[in-house]
Amino acid sequence: MPTEPPTETGLPEPADDQASARRTWDRRALRLGLGVTLTFVIALAYDWTLAYLAPIFTAPLLQAPRAPTPRAAVGILLVTVLIMALCLVAGGVSQAYPALFLIALFPALFWTFRSGLHGGSSLVMILLLVGLMLVPMVANTTVEITRDVAGSFVGNIGISLAVTLLLFALIPPLPTEPAPAPKPVLPTAEVTRRAWILTTITGSYAVAYFSFGWTNVHTPIYIAIYAFSANLARGLTVTKGILAANVAAGLVTLVMYQLTVMAPHFPFIATMTLAVILVLARMITSDAPWAPLAGFALSVVMILYGESIIPFSDAGGANFADRLGELGMAAIYAVAALYVLDAYFPQKQAGVGRMPDPSG
Repeated sequence: MPTEPPTETGLPEPADDQASARRTWDRRALRLGLGVTLTFVIALAYDWTLAYLAPIFTAPLLQAPRAPTPRAAVGILLVTVLIMALCLVAGGVSQAYPALFLIALFPALFWTFRSGLHGGSSLVMILLLVGLMLVPMVANTTVEITRDVAGSFVGNIGISLAVTLLLFALIPPLPTEPAPAPKPVLPTAEVTRRAWILTTITGSYAVAYFSFGWTNVHTPIYIAIYAFSANLARGLTVTKGILAANVAAGLVTLVMYQLTVMAPHFPFIATMTLAVILVLARMITSDAPWAPLAGFALSVVMILYGESIIPFSDAGGANFADRLGELGMAAIYAVAALYVLDAYFPQKQAGVGRMPDPSG
């Protein structure tokens, strides 16, 4: 998730304050762009299972105001191991008892979304969503690689943490860099309402997936992330922007892929990726209202481009077209479902004895 714009903590001169803010944004953008690109290059060079997802985990780590301490980094890695172990168990249950798995999936999704809406770690939430959806669905189609899929997430997080620590060491935060603004807190009733809506959207697709024997294991994950991103916008005011960001990211990735086909050389790919990611990173770290959409576009570009060329193969074009179609379908389904459910289950107005919603 994108870093919030810095807030003023004193009364400096306007010119000095603007220059300081711009310097902060530039350093954050450089750290984010170099880190995500480095992770992508490592994934491209060494190619392990689901290597193209590693940059997606690096981005939120690099957008934090400070680097994780060594103890925190070890803790994140251990939590990842625990989550993937639980997801392997869930995968076994989904293969043997799919109905039982689907029954248990709904409360697990609700708890995950509720924790995220309450301000929990976005990285842990993404891991839980991906683990709960992807690992059991892979087990339902190809049992042999289930362990590789679960293990790849541990490797992805390990690489992401190492790159994050390196980039924060090379480009440390400025001593005068202000802390990010605190995230607004939603009322408990509103958190519960949104969590149930997101659970319904994601869980219903999972039921259809198992019922009809579908094999597109990525689509449910895209749906969950699309819906959560739109829901975080405090209403549905930016859902059109999310769709536009998806289209724009698809067009950018299409150009990148065509250039890669014309010049399939490692240095060229690395340089082109760095240029694109630096532009997106600078947009993410700005205080523009569309900065969150740039963060969303970054994830789409990495997913589309990464899976298309990691590893190099003749099926890259087919992978690109398939993944672009899945992303588009997931975006349309998630946004449409949000509109419908939000209309049928609207936010309750503040009443007597209830604190007003700070989001307005």
